[in-house]
Amino acid sequence: MMKMMRRSALLLLPALLGLGCGESGRVPDAPEELQVESSALSAVFSGTVLDSNRRPVPNARVTVNGIVLFTNSAGAYSVSVEGATAGYRIDIRKDGYGPVNQFKISGELNQVHVLGRAYIRQINPAVSNQIVDTVSGIRVEVLPNSLGTATGTPAKGTVVFSIAPHDPATMPGDFTARNSLGQTVALESVGAVTLSAVDSLGNTLTLLPGATMNVSLPVPASVGGTMPACVLNATCRTAMWRFTPSTGLWNEQSANAQFNTQGTSFRITGIRNSTIDPADGLGTWNADIEHTSPSCSIIEFVNIPLDCYNPPPGTTPEPGIELAFQQQLTSGAPWSKSAGVRSSASFIVLYNLRGNTPLDLSAEFPAGAPAYCAGNLSITSTPAPSAGFPVYWATGGATRYNTGAPAPTAGYPKDSSGNPIDFADVATGNHPCSSHIYLQTHP
Repeated sequence: MMKMMRRSALLLLPALLGLGCGESGRVPDAPEELQVESSALSAVFSGTVLDSNRRPVPNARVTVNGIVLFTNSAGAYSVSVEGATAGYRIDIRKDGYGPVNQFKISGELNQVHVLGRAYIRQINPAVSNQIVDTVSGIRVEVLPNSLGTATGTPAKGTVVFSIAPHDPATMPGDFTARNSLGQTVALESVGAVTLSAVDSLGNTLTLLPGATMNVSLPVPASVGGTMPACVLNATCRTAMWRFTPSTGLWNEQSANAQFNTQGTSFRITGIRNSTIDPADGLGTWNADIEHTSPSCSIIEFVNIPLDCYNPPPGTTPEPGIELAFQQQLTSGAPWSKSAGVRSSASFIVLYNLRGNTPLDLSAEFPAGAPAYCAGNLSITSTPAPSAGFPVYWATGGATRYNTGAPAPTAGYPKDSSGNPIDFADVATGNHPCSSHIYLQTHP
């Protein structure tokens, strides 16, 4: 027997650095996002992988909790995996693109994933190469005979080298990390990149043991374009981190990082007796400020009629309610993000937030929504909103609230049993988040 259950939409604002569903631009919405449970306790995932121009990406590698498959010629995939109370890790990547890596607490149908195009250059691995992505400003120095295969054989012939820059909106994972002390922390990025190299036979390459690669990583314009003062004067802890696709964690690395006003320079060193993960290769690297005490927020949608998500006569996919979020970064620069939320979501979670810090939240109903959607909109919050909020207009409303005290640990919040929170936990208050916002309306 199959049953459909309303679920949460997992949105995240890691150190106010991004949301967990989508690129900085608008992407096509899925027609339905429902949790699917069966007597076999399986979770079903399906979706389409697109590039930044919204064209299908065939033969992209999709991994869900260790199950690997590839997209078809239309960029589509579908997979059923064993149910897991701890949630599901989805990793999507293809050479020549930046990866997508997300955490889900339930199966989701008809998702849309966008892979950003990488800067690509063909090189001769036997000579020194200076590779510069003129758009992002990232520079990579590939030394002679430094790249090799899983067997340790130096690469020969033409090698395709890719540089995929990331700003906070396109980062894989949710900015949850493990530092050198083994502590779980949240991160705030000041520059990140995915590097990959493939030989003419399609072999994933990595650095040979002891070989090095030098990388120069500018601070993205989207986070201010200059290094925060606290990084330069060492009043905030900043380090280099490498992403682990299978766990979704960023792990601190010793990479001889040097920070300056414009960015970070660091050195990658080949590890002896290592195994090349085809889902990783040269890796995704991130210069980040560490936050040891992040907070989280619950945003709950209370009895909002379907017409407010999908105005008559209705379309597929439904446009949903557009939520926008903004909070200041450590540098003082504002970071904002928006995402569509559809009727299948009972609540969303913002986590890895800066604690005890104001956050602006707005809700905009889709074009053609009945007048009562915004006319009867009510936005309430705990803690109480800032003076002058909430405010309302003809098509929506906004509030400003304090994110509240830190959660016990970074990452997606867990209930008292140690499981990722679900709607039952939200309803009973069995969660560690210090702020809770309610959006409701009625005819």
